[in-house]
Amino acid sequence: MDFFIKQSATLPILKMELINDGRNDYDSFHNKIQNSTIKFCMIDTNTGVKRIGGKDALCILKDPSQDCVGEEYYIGYQFSEKETKKVGTYRGEFTITFNDGSGKLIVPIREDLIIHILDK
Repeated sequence: MDFFIKQSATLPILKMELINDGRNDYDSFHNKIQNSTIKFCMIDTNTGVKRIGGKDALCILKDPSQDCVGEEYYIGYQFSEKETKKVGTYRGEFTITFNDGSGKLIVPIREDLIIHILDK
């Protein structure tokens, strides 16, 4: 997944949709994510240095759709001007720690989240 944001911008908010892969109880997962700790980090792809390390992320309620039963959520992050000051390409990841003791999940799982900070 590629995400684009301009240098020194705070919007748009980075949002990732949680995919139903059929392996887990999808409704239970959305209930558990509401009571979890979500952190975000962003790593420079050239240097391997963390630009953002373990900052609080967002749990964003999705707008209901006709085929949706129950509440669904995005995970997201809103950048500060300082965090988008340096133009470049970064890899982002979210760590979800479930507060019920069922463990941690690092997302995305299948493909990298690539963040492009573009020159103004």
